[in-house]
Amino acid sequence: MRLLLNNFKILFSSGKKMPSFFMYLYGCMASAFIPIFLFGFWPWPSATYELNGESLSYSDFWLSGFAPLALMFSALMSYVCLCCAKGKPWSRWGIFLFWATVIALMCYGSLFGAVIGFCLIGSLWYYFFESVGVNRYYQEFSSANT
Repeated sequence: MRLLLNNFKILFSSGKKMPSFFMYLYGCMASAFIPIFLFGFWPWPSATYELNGESLSYSDFWLSGFAPLALMFSALMSYVCLCCAKGKPWSRWGIFLFWATVIALMCYGSLFGAVIGFCLIGSLWYYFFESVGVNRYYQEFSSANT
């Protein structure tokens, strides 16, 4: 229980060390996926479940396969947020890939959207892997661990 509380403390107090835009992206992910992971799959009595226009009961919702996949995805994204808060070097790839996927899905469907999406994803890559602030954030943790 103490480990769980320490991890929550790390999740919500680590933003002070992050660069501002990186903290915004991290905060959007943490504030979205952690509540979904913790509370989104409880059997709410008034909840309605629908998949492809079909009404489902709570058990059908789980048996359809969508609920377990969504639960695993939200658990993975919550873990990426925790690893980012702890400064794990691979976590920047997780956050970058999530936001690059969001941008790619938003820009899908037109040539103009693809060009803008490519520019945004390139800028995001530059920010995550070449900017001084993000590199300094991860270097603080790597120098503390050695």
